[in-house]
Amino acid sequence: MTTSANSLHAILELSRRSALSRRAFLGGAAAGALGLSAMPAHASTTMTWMGWQGYETPIKSGTFLKDNDIDFQPTFVASNEEIITKLQAGGTGKTDLITMYFGYLPIMAEGGLLEPIDPSKVAQFGDLVPQFTAQQSIRFKDQLYGVPWNWGSLPLMYDPAAVPTPPASWMDIKKPEFKGKVAMVDDPLGNLLVWGTVVTGKPMGTLLTREELAKVIDELIDIKKNHARAFFATYGDMSDAFARNEVTVSAIGWEAVAVWTKAKGKEIKYTIPKEGTGMFMDCLCIPKDAPHQDLSYKMINHVISPEPQKVFATEQSAGITNLKAVPLLPPELAQSYNYADIDGFMQKARLQPVPPSEFDGTTASYDDFLTEYARLQKA
Repeated sequence: MTTSANSLHAILELSRRSALSRRAFLGGAAAGALGLSAMPAHASTTMTWMGWQGYETPIKSGTFLKDNDIDFQPTFVASNEEIITKLQAGGTGKTDLITMYFGYLPIMAEGGLLEPIDPSKVAQFGDLVPQFTAQQSIRFKDQLYGVPWNWGSLPLMYDPAAVPTPPASWMDIKKPEFKGKVAMVDDPLGNLLVWGTVVTGKPMGTLLTREELAKVIDELIDIKKNHARAFFATYGDMSDAFARNEVTVSAIGWEAVAVWTKAKGKEIKYTIPKEGTGMFMDCLCIPKDAPHQDLSYKMINHVISPEPQKVFATEQSAGITNLKAVPLLPPELAQSYNYADIDGFMQKARLQPVPPSEFDGTTASYDDFLTEYARLQKA
């Protein structure tokens, strides 16, 4: 196999082994099973999109679809890996747009799953957060393959009614008072983004030796067996557990969980402990041989324009990338994502690559990660 073939094979294996990912929250497995719905009789152009349930919100906002006479056909997925699976199984040439975690883009580009993006066709590219557009991982061989459009972090969630002082360290969740009250989530990459740093002290928790990786999984197994209430399939399940007062702290988190839990009548908060945390950034990408590439660019420009960005931020409690949209946000959202000091935020919450495709004699590979993570799932 080539390097890209090995990488994609490993990703597909994770898709088979793992439960739902970070953003497979309220829709769960049922959302992942949804396919394309029936096409209306009078639509002139059918456009297909793959992403997480809720991520279609900015596409459908305003009059974009009507103005362009588009029959919009979303396919909801349960993980980043599922998007790759679907593209490899005949989705290229049939799919107009996808959303993807930025770290996978070089592997996908090398594997021939993506079209390069012409920045001159993305009118508002210069309005996006420069710290995100400068990321090398959205490029491959000097060509752009993704347009950043939303982001967030993986903070420690806690119940202020039971935990009046936020934990200072991630390791504090192992204190006796939290025994049986810790929420874990089966989010493979998310757990590595957080605990790779906590256990090893390395700023990039995804770039570890095989020995360090084993220690990270050992630590997570200890938390799962001796401290956790449950190893939840989704962040929505975690939110439910907080709302039922079954858990008081989390071993991994996501800002949106606080919003969902508040909607259930329960307030929880979040903090970034002293070790820092992981950060995610999702991109809009055009799959290889997308059938309506001009409309794909129009859709990208619509999604990253200020009003759709505002809609997505407020409805999904998400971080957005168009800085011209930030003044439109409710103050609590602008403060939560600290748009006024993104550099400072990124000192605490770090964007990290996926593990390398092949073992280089020092750094554990993606396949090494899969093998180790399977130990945690089975524990």
